[in-house]
Amino acid sequence: MIMTENPKDLFADKVEARNLQLAIQHSSDVIARVTKEGIVLYVSPSCLLMLGYSPQDFYRSSLYTYCHPNDRNLLREALAEIEQLPHKRETFRFRHKEGHYLWLEANFSVINDEKEMICIIRDMTQRIIMEEEILETQEKYRFLVEYSKDTIGMVTQKGIWTYINNEGKKLFGFTSIKEMIGTSLHDYTPPSEHSTLDDFLQTKLSVNFELNLIRTDGQIRKVEVQLLPTTFKNRKVYQIIIKDVTGQKKTEEKLQNAEKLSVVGQLAAGIAHEIRNPLTAIKGFTQLLYEEHKDNFAEVILNELERIEGIVNDLLVLAKPQITEMEETCLTNVVKSVITLLNSQAVMENILIELTQSPGEFFVKCEKDKIKQVLINIIKNSMEAMPMGGKINVDIRKEDQSVIITVEDEGIGIPEERLAKLGEPFYSTKEKGTGLGIMICKKIIKNHGGNLYIHSRENEGTTVQITLPLA
Repeated sequence: MIMTENPKDLFADKVEARNLQLAIQHSSDVIARVTKEGIVLYVSPSCLLMLGYSPQDFYRSSLYTYCHPNDRNLLREALAEIEQLPHKRETFRFRHKEGHYLWLEANFSVINDEKEMICIIRDMTQRIIMEEEILETQEKYRFLVEYSKDTIGMVTQKGIWTYINNEGKKLFGFTSIKEMIGTSLHDYTPPSEHSTLDDFLQTKLSVNFELNLIRTDGQIRKVEVQLLPTTFKNRKVYQIIIKDVTGQKKTEEKLQNAEKLSVVGQLAAGIAHEIRNPLTAIKGFTQLLYEEHKDNFAEVILNELERIEGIVNDLLVLAKPQITEMEETCLTNVVKSVITLLNSQAVMENILIELTQSPGEFFVKCEKDKIKQVLINIIKNSMEAMPMGGKINVDIRKEDQSVIITVEDEGIGIPEERLAKLGEPFYSTKEKGTGLGIMICKKIIKNHGGNLYIHSRENEGTTVQITLPLA
């Protein structure tokens, strides 16, 4: 008895084959049957839409003919590996009929006892172009971030650093970026500003504000901070941009001081003019009294009038530059004369003024009276800072081509926040001070080609250092 196949099974097979054929014909992917050598035996109709060729154009042609020359070895190696692997995926460039190249992804699977392969081809051009554009954008952004003159980084909503560029390493004073990752922005801000910083971090909005930053070496920098809320790896974070404006703020302060100096100069010129007229008359009549009676009191008045005249001239220094005559002077003698002048007042206030010096005499080109005025002002300031008495040490010594005078007291000192403003017009640490004394001193020393520095610690004392060039 001869066995025959069930008609129902035959019908089902035909339906399945028909459905498979329809799927191949209407697939957006190109489905091809090729030999292990890359010769095309069949290709689906979708090749016309994707590649511009008809199935007849491909029949018995080689894949290598259309493959980009730089990718042929890649394709050849992929086909060779099919002998060891049942499946292989490769991406390569394939020439369109119009001449341009497309990026294709081909999945190869062996059939017919490993003599042939089924190849499913998909157009990846748009995806690869998008990936390249994303990578290019990322590279541009990375370049901008890494070489930016501003500090750019990323912090969590609690202010923890997760990334920072090289400029940030310089701003905060680190040797390596890794040292900073995981630390908090709060670690580099004064405790008094923590609550303000927390308020900005909690807004979860784009904000701009100013902040004081403390470097690892203790320096304080004034910065402008911009927080930009964003999402990174499914986490809500802030991109942070920090601009160091310390230099800018100092420039602004100098401009403000320059404006104040201009006002002071105009005021000084007016006062000097108004005082000079009656002063000339007083001095003239006092001179007549002295010549007629040779009175000691008249001589004292004349000396004091000369001092007032000197002060008036100092006010004019603020108003406009003066043509002065400098002469070579022994600075040691000038310092000693000032100490002698102030010593009696110091003894009355239970203050000891002690002079120390390196051997030798030090000559500088200067206006002796101006330097005296500076020293008198500084030592008097030291005396006023020691209401309970104490010791003032005046030291004079040579260093390279300069002579340095140091006045050190044991007074109440000056708070750090006030120290930076000393020498500004109308700013004084004294209750009734005008702020002109130190300003005039700095002006005089600067006119002599020197510098005046003030160092102080609260409740420990103040040190004033004057540097002048040797003659």
